[in-house]
Amino acid sequence: MAKMLPRCPVCGQPMKVVQLRCDDDGVTVSGAFEAPAFAYLDEEDTRFIMMFLRTKGNLKEMERLTGIGYFALRGRLDKVLEKMGLTPIEDEEEQANSEDVFKLLKEKKITVEEAIAILKKKRGENDGRTSE
Repeated sequence: MAKMLPRCPVCGQPMKVVQLRCDDDGVTVSGAFEAPAFAYLDEEDTRFIMMFLRTKGNLKEMERLTGIGYFALRGRLDKVLEKMGLTPIEDEEEQANSEDVFKLLKEKKITVEEAIAILKKKRGENDGRTSE
């Protein structure tokens, strides 16, 4: 089975799958199909994800098994997520919360001082600290 090229080797843009074929009966289906996010990973990234899944997402266990430091593993995971076009949920929530504050500020529903206080409080909650 040939490995799919997720990006064009000439321009680097994402490629589309345009044909699927069944080897048993020769049926062919044509169209424009999205490549799965995993298609953007090389063999080493795939092994990393397989170990991540086998350790149930426990980077400390991966650190113990591989001898690679926690922060290096965390950085590797961030790179794999980026290759797959995924944003960590916590980053999306944080961005959405910040956008809500800026939207309220833009609509003049809160003052600049209130917006700053809200953002400081949220940052303190995310760090496990309080702003008091």
